[in-house]
Amino acid sequence: MSDRSRQTRQPLSAVLPGVPVVEMIYQRRDKAERAVLREAFDMEGRQAFLAHLLKEKSEELRARGFTERNLESLRRGKVPHGYNVHHIKPLDDGGDNRFDNLVLLRASPEHEAIHRHLDPQLKGLEHGQSRRVTLPRPEPGAYRRQDGDRSGQQNAMRMARWAERDR
Repeated sequence: MSDRSRQTRQPLSAVLPGVPVVEMIYQRRDKAERAVLREAFDMEGRQAFLAHLLKEKSEELRARGFTERNLESLRRGKVPHGYNVHHIKPLDDGGDNRFDNLVLLRASPEHEAIHRHLDPQLKGLEHGQSRRVTLPRPEPGAYRRQDGDRSGQQNAMRMARWAERDR
């Protein structure tokens, strides 16, 4: 059993404080359309977004607690360790790869919490079908909670160990 599966699951509002949850009609997009968008994102969209964050929002990233090591990853066109780029409106539901539909956030617990919330609502939904769902909608750019919770403290300790190791 992985550490992640043993973690206590916090309520969505505790994992994503300040992130609104909106009700919407989710309509499953054609798989081929989604695959084209996903490939474009994987080939160049993700790197372009990361370059945009570094160029336009580096001070905001620092203010939100992103480290120099995180920023160095962005400079190399890489997603920082422990983070994911998330489509705010999913590609599967008409979302696209524009920067205003993307957010950089921690893989755990934030990105996992979004999908733990949304994915069960989509079970059994086929191409062309729609369903009313609730979806967390973080602001585009970068999200990192600053509330000093246990997972934030663990992340800070891990970052300190990495910094010490790099000396």
